[in-house]
Amino acid sequence: MILFLPLSLVILIASFDTQAIGLFTQKRVGLKGKEFLIFKVRTMKHSELNKSTTTVSNDPRVTFLGAFLRRMKIDELPQLINVFLGSMSFVGPRPTVLDDYSRMDDEQKLRSTVKPGITGFAQVSGNTSLSWPRRLKLDVSYVRNLSLKSDILILWKTIILILKNKIHTDPAGSDEWRE
Repeated sequence: MILFLPLSLVILIASFDTQAIGLFTQKRVGLKGKEFLIFKVRTMKHSELNKSTTTVSNDPRVTFLGAFLRRMKIDELPQLINVFLGSMSFVGPRPTVLDDYSRMDDEQKLRSTVKPGITGFAQVSGNTSLSWPRRLKLDVSYVRNLSLKSDILILWKTIILILKNKIHTDPAGSDEWRE
């Protein structure tokens, strides 16, 4: 409980900024194509005009505090609950929404043969600055070359990218499938 106190404070503050409960849940596809609820800190205001699951660069729904939380990856901290519950790991392909999963071919679905991660090879290799098909190729490469050494390296690179503020969090446009 003591470890989650700082996270609880962030969620409470985010609730004021987004004018909604500070914890966001969404159905995602994980291990073996099974759906689960992912937990994140809410960083966006609700919009009747834009109900897209894709957040793009300079998205007006992202609050001022939300932009900071995303840049520092603090919005991902509630996924420690997912790790604790066993639906996620620290390192692995990022869990996807069902719509994207249904568009994947069999090769791309290899990414779901391991637990999804809070961070992964695609995230430290360009993340959303890369097209979705490119990220999927990196995820499949990760799965085919699993090792403790690569997981440690990915965790280390994630920390460095966050500290240098060099991690991309939102794609440039709404069509991530375009090469």
